[in-house]
Amino acid sequence: MQQPIGHRVQMAVLCIVGLVLMVLVTACAGVGSTSTGGAITIRGTLISVNTSQHSATVNVNGQQVTVSGLTDQQVADLQPQVGKTYSLQVTGSGNSYTIVLNSTPAFSETETPVVNATSSVGVTQPPTTFAPGSLNFMGTVRSVSASSLTVSMPNGSTLSMNISALTDRSHFGGGLPTSGQLIKVEATANADGSFTATKLDTTDASDVVNQNLVQYKGLSTSAVGADQVIHFKVGNQSFSFTIGASTDLHDFNNNAQSISSNQSVKVQVIFQGNNGTVQKVSN
Repeated sequence: MQQPIGHRVQMAVLCIVGLVLMVLVTACAGVGSTSTGGAITIRGTLISVNTSQHSATVNVNGQQVTVSGLTDQQVADLQPQVGKTYSLQVTGSGNSYTIVLNSTPAFSETETPVVNATSSVGVTQPPTTFAPGSLNFMGTVRSVSASSLTVSMPNGSTLSMNISALTDRSHFGGGLPTSGQLIKVEATANADGSFTATKLDTTDASDVVNQNLVQYKGLSTSAVGADQVIHFKVGNQSFSFTIGASTDLHDFNNNAQSISSNQSVKVQVIFQGNNGTVQKVSN
């Protein structure tokens, strides 16, 4: 018996709709993405970070995709996180994407992530065990209040610190520096991931030679291997720098491989832009 024309038209429409849905599902499955507004969120394993191109390569469901448009801070923060899983808000398609402006690459495991304290638009870092330590550097005050201040660092990032009754402000007559002022900072890491200003000091012309210098005090997280890279933490933040031929390793018999895991270290780094050169490692 021949089916009514209306019924045949209805079946044809359903088939077309089904085909369209299959195409959409197939397209989305390729990169494992979810859509939010005009952007999509991709989730995958960080394979590599290209500092010169400000891009990262991510393995998404077995497919390698490139995410470009990263900021200097995001590049610096992602470099030591290769091999970890991240979610990124992006625009684009296929194997090429651009990160959404002001979005934050987020650590994407089951643990609760910890946001990197040095950047408001940086990278959400995976949780780390607290390592007692401190940072010493010179920088320009970006903002200041009675209880906190934010100071730029030589690598272009910023560090926010609490001000307590124990903060040494004697060089400011017990007061505070002003916004835009170049100062010397000693900041101690707290277990909650924040920092507290231990000492704030004024600068003079003789300090200019140290303007790009940062001294880190923390704990090594692994032994230095053949790649000559020292990995260490200060508070909840992780850092990695390559030890060069001119690095002063006197405390380690001039042998980088003498630096073991979970060892107290002082790492002196001079920056040129985002690039840090290790001048000295001591204990």
